[in-house]
Amino acid sequence: MLSGNDRGGPTILILTLIPGPLPQPNTTIMHESTRTLSCLLMTVVVLACSGWTWPASPQDPGKTVFLVRHAEKCTEPADDPGLTAEGTERAVELARVLKDIPVDAIYSTPFERTLATVRPLVTDKSLTVMETPVESGFLEALVQSILASDADHIVVSGHSNTTPRVVNLLAGTSYEDLAETEYDRLYVVHLPEVGVPTVNVLRYGATSGDASSC
Repeated sequence: MLSGNDRGGPTILILTLIPGPLPQPNTTIMHESTRTLSCLLMTVVVLACSGWTWPASPQDPGKTVFLVRHAEKCTEPADDPGLTAEGTERAVELARVLKDIPVDAIYSTPFERTLATVRPLVTDKSLTVMETPVESGFLEALVQSILASDADHIVVSGHSNTTPRVVNLLAGTSYEDLAETEYDRLYVVHLPEVGVPTVNVLRYGATSGDASSC
């Protein structure tokens, strides 16, 4: 389940016939024209009902970054806990939500909870996680790596405090740290080649659960 703005829908083409002087009837031409117009109208109806839309430009105008906090975590071991059953389900849901996105780079801090959150996605996309060492200035270094990357669709798995801060560094926004009980937030940052970055904040999966012993 993914909630947020959905602007999708079928494309409707409207044909306008402009009246004008009619030529002298020619049976062969009229039959041929009627058959051609009928085929065109049938094609329009099929495309409209199937939800088809005009293909996007082959030139991507920038890159898109998907940022999440790690899924629900265990309470122990305290130094590097893994995911709860609910957290594991959320990790699977993240992979499902991004299934049709051509993700070509995945970043994560080097902890079990963040790595486990993107593990199903890593498997699905046949990628290798790029681990970001947690040290002074690592968020700024991560942002520079994202901006310099050749990847067009990037996923970042972080924490309640790092995820909004990376969004802010990328887009110039001022999102606050997430609550300790909030795990279902998905930030989508689009970085155009020209213009101002945009941010959409979505929720995915089940309602956030609490940390628990495993």
